[in-house]
Amino acid sequence: MDSIKRLAPSRRVSKSKHRKQYWKNKERRETIERLKTDMIEIGEGQQRIREGQREIRQKFEEIGSECRKLKEETMNIAKQSDYNQVRINLMFSILKAREDNNFAHADHLTGLLREEMEKQEQGKAGLVG
Repeated sequence: MDSIKRLAPSRRVSKSKHRKQYWKNKERRETIERLKTDMIEIGEGQQRIREGQREIRQKFEEIGSECRKLKEETMNIAKQSDYNQVRINLMFSILKAREDNNFAHADHLTGLLREEMEKQEQGKAGLVG
């Protein structure tokens, strides 16, 4: 067997080199595991952020709806206030005409007041129906 020559000299890897590679691989595995854990935590954080954004979007929609309702109520109150002011003005004018003994004018204003009240009643029926 001595006649067989080796083609290349044998490479012997020292134990210390194996130890170094083992520790490098172990460090890599640990780093990879840490990264995986971090990625899971980041994913959970992103999910919480998405849920928070969804809740905020719902709250904004609810606030917008409430705002529209309040605007509508405000407009109705303003219309009612205008109507009340017209009625008060007519009543005051009727009293003034009666005080001046101008009963024809008072009668005319009373008719106008009745018409206004009928319009208001019709308007209420239109709003409800």
